[in-house]
Amino acid sequence: MPLRCIIWAVLAVVALLATAPAALQAQGSDTIAVSGALVNGTPGGGVPADVTVLLHRFGADSGSVDTFETLTDGDGTFRFNDVPTPEDGDSLALAADYGETRYTEVLSPSELSGPLTLEVYEFTRDVGVVATTEQSIIVAGIDAATRRMAIVQLFTLENRSDTTLVPDLSAPPMIGQFSFLRFSLPANATDLDVSTNLVGGEVIPVGTGFAITAPVQPGRHQASFTFTIPYEGNEVTWRDNTLQGAETFTLLIPEEFGNIGVGGLAADEGFTVGAVAYRAWRADKLAPGEGVNLTLSGLPEPSWLTRLGNPLSEVRFWYGALPVLVGIALAGLLAWGIWRRPAGSTG
Repeated sequence: MPLRCIIWAVLAVVALLATAPAALQAQGSDTIAVSGALVNGTPGGGVPADVTVLLHRFGADSGSVDTFETLTDGDGTFRFNDVPTPEDGDSLALAADYGETRYTEVLSPSELSGPLTLEVYEFTRDVGVVATTEQSIIVAGIDAATRRMAIVQLFTLENRSDTTLVPDLSAPPMIGQFSFLRFSLPANATDLDVSTNLVGGEVIPVGTGFAITAPVQPGRHQASFTFTIPYEGNEVTWRDNTLQGAETFTLLIPEEFGNIGVGGLAADEGFTVGAVAYRAWRADKLAPGEGVNLTLSGLPEPSWLTRLGNPLSEVRFWYGALPVLVGIALAGLLAWGIWRRPAGSTG
């Protein structure tokens, strides 16, 4: 082989070797390794070994979702290799299923540089671990024409234990024994709409109200629901059973609805939120199931024109009113004829 060819071949190999580390380094910089551990927050609980852990990466621009999966080791640690380096605006979430519950934590890209920790708990079926720290009932609207009220109920729930409440739906509960959160409703309530930050589960009818079957992890949670109820005359009465108890129970009515009377609660100091001024009533330290009997009186009633207008659309009104109207018309015609009669004429 001519010397010139050998020199060119050597130079080509040297150039390839010189550029290879740079290429490998660039490729390596596009991915990172993410590590961490599952920690059992229940004292005396087992080590979360052989638990599936998921890492979700949500692209900010493309809307894509990448999911990476791994298993914990015998000591609860885990590691994801070759995770694409997050870009600006990406969001991430860590998730693991343990003790019949999914635990998640939202992460920022900067947190991936250090070891991650996700706390899990053993589970319990005892609903008594969850207390209602605050319950508020708000009269959100009153339709005097149809005599109906719109009610909003807000709950702050707190699981102060070191276990997660996990409902057992595999068998019917014994009388008085339930493993899920229950809420009472007036017997004639309609248009129920439930909202909560609890993850999983569903809303099911139970007794005179409904239940939420989602697990309740340690900490504070929110739940709310709305419904409408009718009233007769200017009064309505119903019982709230406070099935989880209530450390603070409050009823709020906007002042714009007039001087509505409230029975069953003690008057409290009102307050203003935004442009709305509220009157308030309150009770404290209600035990589970103790309940409150509420009576609202002095509710607005339909006007005379509204009361007249509603029956006019009903068939039975015309059956009763038509003979009367015909009689009035005949009497009017008779009076008009007498008035128009010429002088000296005989009847």
